[in-house]
Parts: sequence; structure tokens; C-alpha cells
Amino acid sequence: MKRNTTQVEFEKIASKLMALSKELKILEPEVSLEMDKKALAEIISNLHWAAENSTVIGLHQIGEALEDNMGTGITN
Repeated sequence: MKRNTTQVEFEKIASKLMALSKELKILEPEVSLEMDKKALAEIISNLHWAAENSTVIGLHQIGEALEDNMGTGITN
């Protein structure tokens, strides 16, 4: 796989998103209200989704993982 600058930048973003989700996960036991726990779980889930799709977008830039449309239904 030949990497390019754009793909590397997307990998860096994905790593930052995962780091943020881990930081939030550490705070999870401190959250007391159920509505806040649910919101926090959603934020963590969304960060995982964003990290995964950032990786896929980066791979697309080098012609890899083109079969993964990230649930968009778009094929190009």
C-alpha cells in the first residue's frame, strides 16, 4: 500500500478521535445522571464511528477499501 500525505493525515485524525473516546470512557464512572450516562455513551460511540470512517476515507485516497461506502449508499 502506497501511503500519501492525505491518507496519513486521516490516520492521525482517527487516532486523535480514539484517544478522545478513551479519555471520555475514563470519566464514565464519575457521571451520575442517567441522561448524562446515555449522552456520554452516544458521544463515545460517535467518536468510534468517526475514527473508523476517517480511516476508511484515508484508505480511499490511496485506492484501498473502495467497497466500503461507510453506509452512504454511494459507490463512487
